[in-house]
Amino acid sequence: MTWVERILEAVGRRSEQVHVDWSEAETELGTPLPADFKQLCEAFGRGEFNDFLYLYSSKGGSHLEVVDSLRRVRRAIDRFPDSASVYTPYRIFEPDQGGLLRWAGAAAEGYEFFWLVDANVSPENWPIVARTDFTEDWHTYELSVSEFVYRMLTDVDFKPFDISRYAPTPRYSSYADPE
Repeated sequence: MTWVERILEAVGRRSEQVHVDWSEAETELGTPLPADFKQLCEAFGRGEFNDFLYLYSSKGGSHLEVVDSLRRVRRAIDRFPDSASVYTPYRIFEPDQGGLLRWAGAAAEGYEFFWLVDANVSPENWPIVARTDFTEDWHTYELSVSEFVYRMLTDVDFKPFDISRYAPTPRYSSYADPE
């Protein structure tokens, strides 16, 4: 069973089978994305886990929120160059330099989830770099995005990123679901 299948089972859903034009998004980013992340996006589309973790996904087509997030961060750094220091000791992703590429956000201010992109490393092996607050230390994980999300949803010992306290039964709310 894949990590994506484990998440689907944990939240009691079937795959949405969202079609995403990955080639366009990856061309704009200047890098391929991990296959595991693509499977997660295709299975869930846009929405939130436990009303907390927001996957930078797609509702389908060529639009991908990973791209939008990178644009927003770059704009902020262009307007306020000193703001880049909040990512120290890392830098924001640039195709020729690597760096942090955000794949999710959270309802709680300051929670950030990135890949540490290295052009010399397969996307499947990019570590996850995350923190709970802009002033906190970074945590590094050698996990796929789907394993990381699964552990957030189900592992009470996955500190500081355990979110099962927000919903004892893991859940996913699709932005396509009716209210």
